[in-house]
Amino acid sequence: MARVSLIQPAEAEGAAKRVMEGLQKQYGVVIDPVKAMAHKPELLRSVLSLTAVADGPGEVDTGFKEVLNIRASVLNGCGFCTQMHSNMARAHKVPDAKVEGAKEGSASAAFDEREKAALRLCEESTKGVKVSDATFEGLRAHYSEAAVVELVGAIAVINMWNRLMVALGF
Repeated sequence: MARVSLIQPAEAEGAAKRVMEGLQKQYGVVIDPVKAMAHKPELLRSVLSLTAVADGPGEVDTGFKEVLNIRASVLNGCGFCTQMHSNMARAHKVPDAKVEGAKEGSASAAFDEREKAALRLCEESTKGVKVSDATFEGLRAHYSEAAVVELVGAIAVINMWNRLMVALGF
């Protein structure tokens, strides 16, 4: 249950109203976490903008970014985000074995070594922030420097979302 009141799109004002109208038009729905964050429209807009860049097109497949989003959400205990990103992964045609394997992470047989390297990055940076040299070198074997930055950014953004959602009661 949300720990703050939810601002309904019809009741929103200014920047919050514009953000909600845009989300309604684009996705056909405004999810409750957005309604909660509408209390601080500038933060909401900034987080959504950062998310669009982090999860958007790049060297790393957008479907695989959803796998990372699931893994971090499981580790952070954000059931809302776990479910939402599982649905989004399926929409990106991620096989069910990988959607379910994301819950187990780098130990899952559903992933190849390249994917496991990124999952180890996700696990270490989510659990303890620091990433070992061995994990980072494992990334270098499979990803360009730009892709490594993209992975780190995507993982950082989902960790931010998880912290917001868990703290707000989702």
